Amino acid sequence: MSFDDLPARPPVYPREAEDYARDALTLSRRAAARVRACPDLPYGDDYWQKLDIYLPDDAAPGAALPVLLFAHGGAWTHGYKEWMGLMAPALVETPAILVSVSYRLAPECRFPGPLEDCVAALAWVHRHIGEYGGDPGRLFVGGHSAGGHLYTLASLQPARLARAGLPAGVIRGCMAICSQLNLVFEDPPAGSGEARIYEQFLARAGDDRAASPLHQLPPDGAPPPFLLVHGENDFPRIIASNRRMLAALKRHHLPVRFQIEPGASHFDVALRLADPQCATTATLRAWLRDGPSGLESPREDHSCPSAVHPGEE
Repeated sequence: MSFDDLPARPPVYPREAEDYARDALTLSRRAAARVRACPDLPYGDDYWQKLDIYLPDDAAPGAALPVLLFAHGGAWTHGYKEWMGLMAPALVETPAILVSVSYRLAPECRFPGPLEDCVAALAWVHRHIGEYGGDPGRLFVGGHSAGGHLYTLASLQPARLARAGLPAGVIRGCMAICSQLNLVFEDPPAGSGEARIYEQFLARAGDDRAASPLHQLPPDGAPPPFLLVHGENDFPRIIASNRRMLAALKRHHLPVRFQIEPGASHFDVALRLADPQCATTATLRAWLRDGPSGLESPREDHSCPSAVHPGEE
């Protein structure tokens, strides 16, 4: 891992993320010292097009272990794959393989560039993970915040996956952790996170629907089951977009499981992924080990879960 050689970026957004970024790197550095890893494997030619593979000690070709590709957050403009290595100790004990994915960042690389990178990383893993003991038929994807947005969008675009040489049904489950799933906002206030999407991430304002998982339903094809998670004290726009996405998935009769991480902020949820006792970590491990479970009936009531704070639309 490149802990001592990470490219400098402007001050991280939002300001509260500074503490998270420091703590994530500290936890991931400790994890890298404990877990067998193959770092900085290129899936493309750009510096950011790399991934880290974390493995159980006994992983070997033919082991056919489940695999989670996980992309970091950072509001599409910040973040490193090194932030998510903290998940490795809990996941390799499942046993499973963790692939921490980096992608080109905005505003230098705007939508759909980061999405294309996440798909390219998935294609590389599908081709090569058998060499590391992974099963290309048991690939799961996900991410925290911006990373979860990107892999949710990829999971809803089978034609894009096919163009990358990936077979139908390649994704067994998608795990969106504290992700912004709606990017369509009319007249967002200056300086807001909503306005920043248009200023920093989208190449054109008219790309907002194409970049929104919420507005890609129903998909052209059968998507994988989704796990949607947010913190009880998450950003209001994250909570609102997850509520809307949950209702939309149910409305289209698509499989979904929904969880709220109790007492957690947006950044607490990501740091808790280092804890095998965390409810979100436990669900990730169960899905990898046994397949998606706890899915909500697509025909049940579309009202929002009572645990979500009312009025945060």
